[in-house]
Amino acid sequence: MTEEVKHSVVDISVNPNYTTAFLSFSRPENGGRDITVETIADALEARNISYGILEDDIRDAVENKKYDENICAARWDPPEDGVDGEIKYFYRIDQNIAPVENEHGIVDYKNLGLVRNITAGTPIAEISMPTEGTPGRDIMGRVVLQKKGTPAKYSLGKGVSLVNEGTQIIAAVDGNLSYRNGAFNVDETLVINGDVDTSTGNIDFIGSVSIKGNVFEGFRITSKKDISVLGTANNSELTADGNITVKIGIINSKVNCQGDVKLGFCENSVIKCEGNVTSDSFIGGEVFAGKSIIASGKGVIMGGKFTALDNIEASVIGSENYTKTELTLGNNAVLMEEREMLDKQIKDYTDKLDQLGKIVNTLTEISKTAKLPPEREQMKNEALRSRLKIQSEIKKSKVRIDEINEALELTQNLSVSVKRMIYPGVKLRINSSTLLVNATENRCRATVDKGEICFKPL
Repeated sequence: MTEEVKHSVVDISVNPNYTTAFLSFSRPENGGRDITVETIADALEARNISYGILEDDIRDAVENKKYDENICAARWDPPEDGVDGEIKYFYRIDQNIAPVENEHGIVDYKNLGLVRNITAGTPIAEISMPTEGTPGRDIMGRVVLQKKGTPAKYSLGKGVSLVNEGTQIIAAVDGNLSYRNGAFNVDETLVINGDVDTSTGNIDFIGSVSIKGNVFEGFRITSKKDISVLGTANNSELTADGNITVKIGIINSKVNCQGDVKLGFCENSVIKCEGNVTSDSFIGGEVFAGKSIIASGKGVIMGGKFTALDNIEASVIGSENYTKTELTLGNNAVLMEEREMLDKQIKDYTDKLDQLGKIVNTLTEISKTAKLPPEREQMKNEALRSRLKIQSEIKKSKVRIDEINEALELTQNLSVSVKRMIYPGVKLRINSSTLLVNATENRCRATVDKGEICFKPL
């Protein structure tokens, strides 16, 4: 009986989504035809498989007669999905209000990190753009679409800008950086709805500061712009590059600003201001104004020292108790005070020079007969160095006195206006003239006439 001839037969299997195709071929029997690459190619074509055919693997299987093995004949090119856009913040979203520790490990319990100063142009976040990705192709040659990346989700708050083709968020203004309503914001004005106390700590802000309550004892506010306080400032410190306003008033406080100062009242406080200083009343303390001092409302100036480079206006100056009150007016008056200080300084320096001279002379005489011990020699050298330094300081002081004397020859049309009365005990200095008031004067204007201070009716 003749055995049946069996040719090698190829079998193709394709997965449902057409991403791969596998083949296997049987062993020929009794002289049957062996499988060929061409036969396999025809079989793949019959199944419409036209892309991603692994020709090298098929040829290897045929040449090495890998009968009845499962051979991958075709593989798709999978799509490359796009990458989603991301946003990277350079600042914490949640703000930790707690005492700040410096680099030396010292904790400042009045610095709670409430304010995050940021200057215009400072990066707040970096945004990576989404990518498109690349489409793929299945083994039948059909395009398989990729998943495109989605843009990063973010919101733009107040005072920020989107720049560099949408890849960066920056501060658009100088101010306080905060995160609220799902976005970073930069506020040019820092608003404290309550008091400045242990709940806020000290405030050092690049913009304007608005306090709805009071500033309590021992706390400090510093601003590169303006400061506004609706309540009082008690034994505190306010410093601003702009204007300072304290609606009710200040007590035992320090105020320093480059603009104007407006106060409800001022008691026993030190004020240094480049502009005008205005208050309903000034009781005690020391006030310097680069322009005018104006006592409005009650208009009382009583006790303390008041210096203005322009004019002083008030209703009442001094008191019935002859409270010591000093008013200094004009550049020349300020220069005279400086000259008096320099004269005293020169006297002190001269006394010290005499003391050092005695030390040097004594040690020099001793050195003529015996060698000075090291510590004595060091004392002599230090005394000589100190003398040279003091002599240099005296020389500088004398030069400055000469400049002041030259400036004092200039005159200014300045006055102290009194709407009601000025009491005895008040000391007036206008430019280079000085007057101690010894009788009550009513509704008058103190000015300089022929080198002397006199009162003229308003």
